[in-house]
Amino acid sequence: MTEPLDTFRPVPRWLHMGAILAAASTLLLLVLGQLVTSFRAGMADPIWPTEPWYLFSNYKLDFGYLVEHTHRIAAFTVGGLVIFLVLGLWWTEPRQTARWIAIVGVLVLIAGFGEFHRGLMAQRNVSPTEVRIPLISVIVTAIGFLIVFGVAISQMLLGVGGASLRILGSTALVAVMIQGLLGGFRVKLNELVGTDLAALHGIFAQVVLSLLVLLAVLTEEPLTPSSLQSVAPSRLLGRWSIGLTALLFVQIVWGAIIRHNPTPLTQRLHFLTAFLALAVAVLILRAVFTDPSASIRVGVIGWVLSGLLIAQLCLGVEAWMMKFGTYTLPELVPITLENATIRTLHALIGSGILISALALAVRLMRTSKSETRTPSTNNIDWTEQTVAQGRALEIAARFGGNAP
Repeated sequence: MTEPLDTFRPVPRWLHMGAILAAASTLLLLVLGQLVTSFRAGMADPIWPTEPWYLFSNYKLDFGYLVEHTHRIAAFTVGGLVIFLVLGLWWTEPRQTARWIAIVGVLVLIAGFGEFHRGLMAQRNVSPTEVRIPLISVIVTAIGFLIVFGVAISQMLLGVGGASLRILGSTALVAVMIQGLLGGFRVKLNELVGTDLAALHGIFAQVVLSLLVLLAVLTEEPLTPSSLQSVAPSRLLGRWSIGLTALLFVQIVWGAIIRHNPTPLTQRLHFLTAFLALAVAVLILRAVFTDPSASIRVGVIGWVLSGLLIAQLCLGVEAWMMKFGTYTLPELVPITLENATIRTLHALIGSGILISALALAVRLMRTSKSETRTPSTNNIDWTEQTVAQGRALEIAARFGGNAP
């Protein structure tokens, strides 16, 4: 049964809640990953790949081992949530043929990736230099990828409602798969590349988190015209907020490199980017808080970003002093609960600032509910006639006329 036409959402509410759950779970996964780095537990167990239940069958009463394996279990959980989310997004595809082709493509993609994982499991006791890539599973995964994104792009070109969200969700699924492989190869190839993959794994985690946060924000119910001021916020402000998000990502890149392989150059770049990002953030937040329309669009996100920036300044100073202010080589600084907690919080709040800035940018750039939208549903009983009626009602309400 279709919801009333005066309530429009890009997808059903349960998918929006699923996107929030996936993003929150990924944030928790980042917490565990930062703890792994802070306590230098990345190689607590050199065996990879493993099954999700491996921890329970190979239990060890060791803090580093438990943190590292809890991180692995959380990664499996996030993967499952994102699979559920993507299948749900394609289930809302209004055109039956495209819907089923895409769902089959997602299942082929997952099956190929699972077979790839199984093929590597059969070689987990083999030397890294002797590992052979399971080519058949790679081909199957590629076929699933081409099916899913072929349908998604064709639907977007045809102007089907929600097509961009389905592309975004499918991209997030592929990103989660890549992130899982990066984490696994970081363990498997430690002897060959050291911690280089660990830094890349940490950086790409921010990409995965950002994709899921973006999906959560875009699946929420858009603002209604009555809740907005008559004058929309400046588009320039939205563009500046996008620039801030990009700048914060660069800042996180420098931070990840410092966490794993600090050099004088990366330390300088980290500091300079931090000063620049802070200045841009202050200017944007000042403009947001003084613009009623922008303030309504942003909501509580502006205050969250402000609070996180203040906390990050304090934590950044403490993290730097503990690692570089003791006149000891960073790798020789002993791990304590205090310095591990501060460094973990510093990295975590950096991620929080990034996704807050991203959410702020989307809110500022996003059009209101009065723009063309697909009506919300509790199932897939969408029809082109219903969509057309909804658009007619929106246009009529916007210009004060009557719908045909």
